[in-house]
Amino acid sequence: MPLDLNTLPTRRDEAWKWTDVRAVAKEDRGGLSAAGLPKFTLPDGVSISEASDGASQTDTPMASLARSISGAVWTVTVPEGFNAKDPLVIEGLSRGHIRIHLVLGKGASLSVIEHHAGDASSFVNLDMVIDLSEGASIERAIIHDDPESCLRVATTHITAWAGAKINQYALSFGGDLSRLETRVAVMGKEVEAVLNGAYLLGAKRHVDMTSYIDLAVPHCTIRQAVKGVVKDKARGVFQGKFHVRRPAQNTDAEMRHDALMLSDTAEIRSKPELEIYADDVACAHGNTIGQLDESALFYMRQRGIPVAQARALLTEAFVADVFDDMSDEPLQESVLGKIREWLGA
Repeated sequence: MPLDLNTLPTRRDEAWKWTDVRAVAKEDRGGLSAAGLPKFTLPDGVSISEASDGASQTDTPMASLARSISGAVWTVTVPEGFNAKDPLVIEGLSRGHIRIHLVLGKGASLSVIEHHAGDASSFVNLDMVIDLSEGASIERAIIHDDPESCLRVATTHITAWAGAKINQYALSFGGDLSRLETRVAVMGKEVEAVLNGAYLLGAKRHVDMTSYIDLAVPHCTIRQAVKGVVKDKARGVFQGKFHVRRPAQNTDAEMRHDALMLSDTAEIRSKPELEIYADDVACAHGNTIGQLDESALFYMRQRGIPVAQARALLTEAFVADVFDDMSDEPLQESVLGKIREWLGA
C-alpha cells in the first residue's frame, strides 16, 4: 500500500521544524512504501531471529510508519554475561522501512558497527530498539555516508538499567535530508553514557543530530559532545535535551555542541536544552558556532604550510577529538581517515 505522505513529519512539528521530511519525500523515492532488508555479521555466540512483531517500539512518528510497513523485527540477542569478542556489523540499510531490536543480557558486552549507506534517490527509515540489562555495556559506531540524493531517518531508543554503559560515536556526511536521533531512557542507577558525534557537510547536504536523554534515577553520568563543519549551502542541525526528573539526584551531565561554518551560505541550527527538576545535580550545556581561527591560520602559513592544508589540519583537529575514546583503534583510524578524505587532506 502506498505511503500517505501526509503522515510524515513537517516543520510545523516542533521537534522537526528544521528537518521537513514531508517536503523532501516525493512519491518516486525508492523504498518509500517497502520493507528494507538489513544485513548482519554476527559474532560467535550471538543469535538473531525474525518475527512479525515483539519489540517494544519507540513512539515517534517514523517508528509508527516502520511498524506499519516493515513487516518484521530483527532481534539480536546477547546472552547474560557474554562478552562478544568481535563486533556486530549491520549493513544493507540502503532503502525501505527497517526495525531492529538488540537485547543485551545482564552483564553482557557488545560492540556494534553500523554502516548507513543508501541507494541514490532512496528513502530509508530505521527504527532501532536497544535494551541494556543490568551491568550490560555497548559501544556503538555509526558511519553515515549516503549519496547526496538519499533521504534517511534513523531513530534509536535505548533503555538502560542499573550499571549499564553506553559509548556511542556517530560520523555523518549528510544526504538530501537526514536525521540521526538517539533517545535514552535511564531506568537504573549508576548508568554511564558517552554520546559523541560529528557531521561534515558540503554541497546542499543536510543532517539533523537529535538526542533526548530521560533520567529518572540517581547517580548517573552523561557526557555528550557533538561537533560540526559545514560549507557551501549545507545545513547542520543539533537538538539535544537532558530531562532530569526529581528522583534523579546526583546526576552529572554535560552537553556540548561546537560547529565551524566554512562559508557564508551554509546554515547551522542548534538547540541544546536542560529540563531539571532535581535539586542536587551537576548539569551543564554549551554551544558555539564560529569560523577557523585566523591567527592560527596565519601562524601556520608563516611556517610554510599552504593555506588549504592549514585549513584541513585545523578542521581535523577540531573534529577528531570526539572520537578519542573509541576502544577499537582500527575503527577509530578508519573514521579519522574518512574525515581526512572529506577534508582533502
